[in-house]
Amino acid sequence: MRRAGLDSRFYFGSGESNDPNVLPVFENRSFFKRNAAALAISWRNRQSKPDAFVTSPRWIRKTPIQAINTDPKVVSLHWVTRWLDVPTFFESLPSGIPVVWTLHDLIPIAGGCHFPGDCPGVVNQCGNCPLLLRPHANDSSHRFFKTRAHWYQRTNLHFIGNSHWTTEQAKRSALGRMAKSIRTIHLGLNVNDFQPVDKVTARQALRLPQGKFLVGFACSDFHEKRKGAELLLQALAGLPREKVVLLVLGGGLWPRNLTGVETVQMGSIGSPRLQSIFYSALDVFAMPSQIETFGMVAMEAMACGTPVVAFPAGGLADVVAHGETGWIEPEFGNVAGFSRLLQRMMNNPAERNSMGIAARQRVVDHFSDTLMAARYTKLFHELLPDEPAFFQNGEPVNFPV
Repeated sequence: MRRAGLDSRFYFGSGESNDPNVLPVFENRSFFKRNAAALAISWRNRQSKPDAFVTSPRWIRKTPIQAINTDPKVVSLHWVTRWLDVPTFFESLPSGIPVVWTLHDLIPIAGGCHFPGDCPGVVNQCGNCPLLLRPHANDSSHRFFKTRAHWYQRTNLHFIGNSHWTTEQAKRSALGRMAKSIRTIHLGLNVNDFQPVDKVTARQALRLPQGKFLVGFACSDFHEKRKGAELLLQALAGLPREKVVLLVLGGGLWPRNLTGVETVQMGSIGSPRLQSIFYSALDVFAMPSQIETFGMVAMEAMACGTPVVAFPAGGLADVVAHGETGWIEPEFGNVAGFSRLLQRMMNNPAERNSMGIAARQRVVDHFSDTLMAARYTKLFHELLPDEPAFFQNGEPVNFPV
C-alpha cells in the first residue's frame, strides 16, 4: 500500500519489526500478560474437540482504536484473532468510519470456528456447534455469534473475500449479510521477490539429485490434516519410488512415511528469495489440501515457474488454471486421481515446462501485490470519494481491472 502511494500503517499483536510503519499494538510484554494469553488459549482449547480451531471474538486485553491509531480514515482488518478484542474495538470506532475486513479464513463470519465447512449454523445463528465438547443451543458459538452480530449491525462494515469461494461463503453466512458490501480482492505476491531460479542451479544449491522427479509440499504445520500430507504420501505410492524425491517445507510433526518415498525436509524458511530456490528446484508442487480459502503457497510456486497439482479446495480454483498452469483433480480425496496427475507430470517434461512458464505469467498478470494494492485503493476511493489524502500527490491513480 505504501509503494502505491498511500499513507498506510500496519499494526500487529505480536512479533518484531524495524519498519517505522509496521508497529506493535502492545508495548507492555509483561510476564503476566504473556501467561494470561497462554492460559486463555489453553482454556478455550479444552472446551473444544481435538483438532478443532474455535476462538472467541473477545480477548484478555481491551483494544480500542485509540490504542492503535488516533485518526484513521479507513480501518482495514486482516487476521486479528487472539489479539484484537472485537467489542471494545468496534465500540470505539468513530461513527460511520469504513471498516474493510479481509477474510483469510472464515472466523469473522462464524460464531467461533475458522473452517465451518457446510455447517448450517453459519447460515443461521450458530449454536449446537459440532466442534464443542458440550454443544447446546446457547453454547459459546451462539454467544460469539451474538457478540459479532451486535457490533456488525452498528458498523460501516465491508467484507473482502480473498477468493471467489471465500466471498461466496461470506454471502451465504448470516453474519456476512450484515455487511454493507461483500466483494473479492485476490491476495497478491511480490513478483520481484518470488522469481524462477535455474533448476539445475537451484538443485545444486540444495544438494538435490538432478535426474529425479522432485515433488514439493509446504505448510506451516504438518499436523493439520486438512493440508493433506497423508493423502500426498498415499498418492506418491503409485509412482516409481526410485525416481521420486519429495521435498518438504514447513514445520510440525511429519506423518509416518508409509510409502518409502525419499523425503528431504527443509524446515521453515522465511526468506522469499530462499523459498524461490526451493520452489524452482521442483518439477511439480502438490496441493492436496481439503480446505484452502486461497492457496498462497501454490501461487508462490507458480511465480517461480513451477506447475501445481491440486484438489479444487476453495480458492485454489482461482489460482490454478486447470490444464494451463497445472492440473486439478476434481474429486476431493481421490488419491488415485491425484497420483495419475503426478504421473502425467513426471512423464511429460515438455508439458510441465510450458505449464511452468504459463504459471509465472499468470501470477504476474493477475496476482501481483501491485494489483492488489491498486484494487484496495480503488475500494477506499469508492468508500471515501471526497478524501484526496489516499492518492499520490492528491490525485487519483489509474486502477487496473
